[in-house]
Amino acid sequence: MAPIKDTDNTVREYIITVFTENQVGVLGRITSLFTRRKINIESLKVSETPVKGISMFTIHAFTTEDTACRILSGIERIIEVLRADKYRTDELTAQQIALYKVSPELFLKNGDACLKEYSARVIEINPEYVVLERTGAKEEIEALRKYLSDSGMLLQFTRSENIVLHNSTVETALNGIIDRQDYLGD
Repeated sequence: MAPIKDTDNTVREYIITVFTENQVGVLGRITSLFTRRKINIESLKVSETPVKGISMFTIHAFTTEDTACRILSGIERIIEVLRADKYRTDELTAQQIALYKVSPELFLKNGDACLKEYSARVIEINPEYVVLERTGAKEEIEALRKYLSDSGMLLQFTRSENIVLHNSTVETALNGIIDRQDYLGD
């Protein structure tokens, strides 16, 4: 899917995905492109891919279309970068995971509602707290947080940023860019 071009210079959330050779120093060179433009990185995730020796960076930042394009251009000039793309948040499959620490006493009284209505699941129970887990869209995660907070159950909360998947495989995304034998050891 081709990224959508904004018609104005509105600040929006962008997700930049970068496939790189797994080399020391690449992370610093990529993040410095944001720092130089005074763009805060909201979240950054680096993970291995199914292709040996290739890493995928997922970077979330709020910026304009023009600045996102300039950053992307700078990323593409880094030698170890095999491919870089930018997307708006509605262009990728994305989910968050959240953990909620709640009061066991209040959870025993009102817990059924959050388990059923918010599709949460219990992952730990002890006398001091109950830990719930919820995977979903940002709005779904926030709705459960608000419910637990408003009901006085919430003791602690943490969540990941979006975990994203390309709509194609890594091999398809890198088609023609890498020699599969070099990275898979075939």
